[in-house]
Amino acid sequence: MAKIIFLTTIMFLSPYLSEQTKTLEDKIVFENSKFTRILKVSNCKKFKNILRMWLMVIWTPQDVHIRIRGSSLTIRKLWEICVSLVSDNRINRTYFDARKRWPHCKTIGEVHNQVFSNMDTAYATTGALADRMCIKTNEKYNQILSTEELISCSGQNFSNFVPEYKAYEFFKRHGVVSGGKYNTNNGCQPLRVPPVFELPKNHGQHKCMKHCYGNKSIDYDHDHVKRSNLFDIQKEILAHGPVVVSFLMHDDFFFYKSGVYKKASNSILVRVSYAKLIGWGVENGVDYWLLVNSMGYEWGENGLFKIKRGTDECRIESWITGVVPDVK
Repeated sequence: MAKIIFLTTIMFLSPYLSEQTKTLEDKIVFENSKFTRILKVSNCKKFKNILRMWLMVIWTPQDVHIRIRGSSLTIRKLWEICVSLVSDNRINRTYFDARKRWPHCKTIGEVHNQVFSNMDTAYATTGALADRMCIKTNEKYNQILSTEELISCSGQNFSNFVPEYKAYEFFKRHGVVSGGKYNTNNGCQPLRVPPVFELPKNHGQHKCMKHCYGNKSIDYDHDHVKRSNLFDIQKEILAHGPVVVSFLMHDDFFFYKSGVYKKASNSILVRVSYAKLIGWGVENGVDYWLLVNSMGYEWGENGLFKIKRGTDECRIESWITGVVPDVK
């Protein structure tokens, strides 16, 4: 009975919700075994205010589903999306961890081990693209992308500094296949050189291969993931997933073990480094960003680190990039 009342109400409200919207451009389909009606949402804020009353009074969030861009979501999920789009005040700017927001996307917390070489750009960019691919496909694509192919086939010499936009150009032009860690057959092209020995002298061992040598049953040509054409850092992560950040790495960073990192006043600049930003929080009264590094699980907090947030520590809030995967 409650569902019938709700659906009848929606029918009367449909003119009110029929204008074009900038926040949700797609048609929203309410589906029920006895009722299907297409509505265009005119204003996400107005819509979520209506939904809030019904969510709290009438049904469980599993009762009615919507479909946006082919993805099935509950009404409660739509409300959460509306809240994040409409009101900055509803974003929890104190705590967030992408691993908990998307717990089934196994790549988000994946830690690699490139020690102190210049491969961090490759690990951060392929990692963030894999994360966003998982999120955008609602976890249908949930695997590591091949750092090996990026290093071997992009034409960039990763023995030296390579900016992240060079990797993004490769993703757009060529795409990147699935991958895996060293000494595995996971994905199309897993790592071929032990990461712990990934020093400039070994760069020549990375040879561009045009076939799958890991899982040989994968079709190389059809396995590539590409990016589409590309703020607020927190809103970007909440909407699309982890981003890539570059920061000024100082010598005391190598000895980081735990806590919120802040460079020492007498530390020496070593180089620009890259990492994957997956969340934020507060520890002992200090705001921090949470990042996945590529120095192995033994370094830092199981391969992750926290760095002071809000003060552009080591320029970490100055250089932030993210790409949207091209899902067809």
